[in-house]
Amino acid sequence: MKICPKCHTKYDDSMSFCVKDGCQLQENLSGETPTTSSKPNKRKGCLKAFIITLVVFILGIFLLYRHIMNAATYLRTEPEVLTAAKGGGTGKVDIDYDGYVWTINHQPDWVSIDESENYFEIAVEPNKTGQNREGTITIQSGKLLTQVVVRQFAYATVLNVSESKLHFGKDGGSETVSLETDGCEWKAQFPQWIDVEETEQGDLRISCSENEGEYRTGSVVIQEDQIVATIFLSQGGECNVCHGDGEISCSSCWGTGSSGFGFYSMSCFACGGTGKVACSSCNGLGYIE
Repeated sequence: MKICPKCHTKYDDSMSFCVKDGCQLQENLSGETPTTSSKPNKRKGCLKAFIITLVVFILGIFLLYRHIMNAATYLRTEPEVLTAAKGGGTGKVDIDYDGYVWTINHQPDWVSIDESENYFEIAVEPNKTGQNREGTITIQSGKLLTQVVVRQFAYATVLNVSESKLHFGKDGGSETVSLETDGCEWKAQFPQWIDVEETEQGDLRISCSENEGEYRTGSVVIQEDQIVATIFLSQGGECNVCHGDGEISCSSCWGTGSSGFGFYSMSCFACGGTGKVACSSCNGLGYIE
């Protein structure tokens, strides 16, 4: 049996040339058919290269992440201690470091934080626990840690009003009074003819209706913990001395209209013998506006 050395096609001994490619046939001394060499699998080679590239990329990302997270050699905050009033408040903490990133990994549950590039702002909730409280905010950059202490009072220390006196006309009305306080649980006491409510801006709106009776006075007492602020009130109405008459008994003749006794009795010069004089409180008008 003969075989083509190029295409390895086997022929009978009577053949001399390969009918496919024209090559001269050779004797097949081994008696075995040569195996045809196969071409490399390009798909498997591409997959292997992709996996190697992916592993190298992930390793590079990991190493870059470790470098970024651990690049800082110092980490400081300013200030290191924040103090808040009973009513809460806000504050700003600057961060000084030589790294790339920083994170906050702990904070009190009564403090909220808004982070920025080189600082963060905090907002402290009102303290209604009845006790002073303290917490810490922990900042981390790589292996470095630092803390900011947050302290908050349990009692109000400031309670001021913009007006100490208010006067309303007989027809009533309303006035707005600014309230300055570092507390959060103030209470107000006031007469029934007065209405007090807090506005959205935290001010006090004090109102009263029409007064159909006599001139009246009262006060709004605002208190929180041991601090008190008072606003004195008055409203126009009928004179509460002459009760709307405009006249009162003459003090010179005790309302008799005359002075002296018997033969020496004469008409009172102060009241002209009427026994009445104009009320000095309302100037004889009968009402006080």
